[in-house]
Amino acid sequence: MKYLYNFSIIIPHYNNEQDLRRCMASIPDRDDVQIIIVDDNSDPKKVDFDHFPGLDRKNTDIIFSKGENGKGPGYARNLGMDKALGKWIIFSDSDDYFCSSFEEILSKYVDSDVEVYFFCCKKQSESGVVSDYLMINDAIDLSCKSGNSDAIAYGVPCPWGKLIKRNFLVQNNIRYQQVTGGDDVLFSVQIATHLQKYELSDSTLYCVVDRPGSLTRNNNWQNFYSYVGACCEAYKYMKPYSKESLAYSWIVAWWGFLWAEKRMRALSLFPRVIHTMGLLSAMRCFKKSMRVGAWNWKNREK
Repeated sequence: MKYLYNFSIIIPHYNNEQDLRRCMASIPDRDDVQIIIVDDNSDPKKVDFDHFPGLDRKNTDIIFSKGENGKGPGYARNLGMDKALGKWIIFSDSDDYFCSSFEEILSKYVDSDVEVYFFCCKKQSESGVVSDYLMINDAIDLSCKSGNSDAIAYGVPCPWGKLIKRNFLVQNNIRYQQVTGGDDVLFSVQIATHLQKYELSDSTLYCVVDRPGSLTRNNNWQNFYSYVGACCEAYKYMKPYSKESLAYSWIVAWWGFLWAEKRMRALSLFPRVIHTMGLLSAMRCFKKSMRVGAWNWKNREK
């Protein structure tokens, strides 16, 4: 198959113009790189659409998704995949950015025959301090030691920090869920279950920025509620592969956060979790989640 570009970088955006400019500045200006920005109904009072980031940049497609309400990052990423013309897909959040090694990585791996590359990441704190993202990097180390990709592919369900063959996503019909929070959980799990050719790299691709306004730091019950539902779907998908124990721990954590914020809403999820894992497992899961709810969840890691 012939591709118009080697790489398509998909960036969902919502009301975060300044950080989007930083993200764009971290992307090498190359003829083989397509940038797709999907703006999910940003507020004209917060975003200057006449001077929107990328309007004056080559090989950049900007999609303005309009409507009464935003449709979420899952919808935006799916829309970006539909417009992608590259051999490789790379996902980025608008408030994050790529590291200085990005261009070297693009040149090094462009002709590889693997389906997915997993890369180390950095993390920038609210105060601006940049350090290794231990959750990602330790998972890569564990996968290297074990000789399989489970720790990083199943254990860290996030869309970024990867090079993914577009053909691999299309052939396996891998798409994002269109939910408020956790849209990337099932997406990453589907990648892991279909994955045959992969490589783990010690190069650093991406820096995740920890900021109070980001979706994953959105401490409200609607977000937690959505994450529990997404993890339930992942649990059902992972069970035939005997990987559901990971999804079980995700449900415990997010259900616990929801319990700490909105207890009646947490209880309303009980029938769904019973349907997902059975009565006894659901009761044990809920018991553990109440203990998790006692944590200082507002300071949880992104």
